[in-house]
Amino acid sequence: MAIRDGEKTPLFDSDLQGPPSPSSSLLIEKHETCQTDWQTVILPDQVLTLYMRRCGVEYGSRAGVLRGLVLTKGSVVIEKRACEQIFRLDSPTPTLTVRLSDSALTQAAEASPGIRDFVPTDRAAEDTRLSSLLYALERERVHGYPAGRLFVDGIEQALAAILVSYDGIASRASQMFKGGLAPYRMKRVNEFIHARIEEEISLNELAQAAGLSSSHFCSLFRKTLGTTPHQFVLNRRIQHAKTLLSDPSRSILDVALASGFRTHQHFSRIFNRFTGASPSSYRGQL
Repeated sequence: MAIRDGEKTPLFDSDLQGPPSPSSSLLIEKHETCQTDWQTVILPDQVLTLYMRRCGVEYGSRAGVLRGLVLTKGSVVIEKRACEQIFRLDSPTPTLTVRLSDSALTQAAEASPGIRDFVPTDRAAEDTRLSSLLYALERERVHGYPAGRLFVDGIEQALAAILVSYDGIASRASQMFKGGLAPYRMKRVNEFIHARIEEEISLNELAQAAGLSSSHFCSLFRKTLGTTPHQFVLNRRIQHAKTLLSDPSRSILDVALASGFRTHQHFSRIFNRFTGASPSSYRGQL
C-alpha cells in the first residue's frame, strides 16, 4: 500500500498476517507492528488504519513540523496520500490497514452530490462508524473471509460513503483517478495477468490487453497505481504464491513455477523483498 524506493510495499515493516483480501479493490493488511524508527513512505491511494491498541504515533514531512498523536484502541486514521511523509510508532500495536479504490470513492461522491460541510480528517479517530466497519472486516478476515468478495465489496462501499464527507477526500480521489487508466482497461489488464500468471508476460502484451501503445500504457499505468507494470505483475505473482503456499502438498518449487517464476532462487528473493520473509517461513506462519 506504500511506495518505498520506487516499489510498492506493505505500509508497515512487519509480516502480513492471514489470508489475502478476496477483493482486488479493497486491499487489506493486518500487522502486529513493533516500535519503529522513522519510516518514509508515499501512499498513492486512499488508506485507512485502525489502531487496535493504544499507541503513540508521530507524523510529519521532511520539510514540515512533526505532529504527535496518542491513539486509543479503535482509533481510525485517514492517511495522507500522494505526498512523501515520515512516521514512527512509540510502542507495539496491532493494526488493520485498508486501501480503498478511487472508483469506489468517485462513485460515492457522485451519489452524494449535496455534501457541502466537510469534516476535518483528524475527526476520523473518533468516528465509530469507520471503526465499527473495520472491526467487522477484521472479524471476517480472522475467519478466512467466509462471506467472500461480496461482503468485502459492501464494506468498501460503506467506508467510501462515509469518507467522502471528510474534507478533500472526494476531490483528491477525482484528481488521482483523472488521467489514469479507465476502469475497463484496468479490468482487462487484471484479467490478462490472472489468465497468464504462470507464464512470461511482456509489456507489449499488457499494453495490447489495455488497447494502448506501450508508452501510453506505461504513463497511464503509473498515474493510476503509482508503480510500474513490472512491479505490479510481480506483486500479483507474490499474492498468487501466498495463496498456493497454504496448500502443504505443493513444494516451494511448484509454487514458484505456478506463480510465473522460473527458479526457486528468484522466487525466494522476490518473495522476501515483498513480504520480508522466505516462502518457507511464511508457510510456517499460516
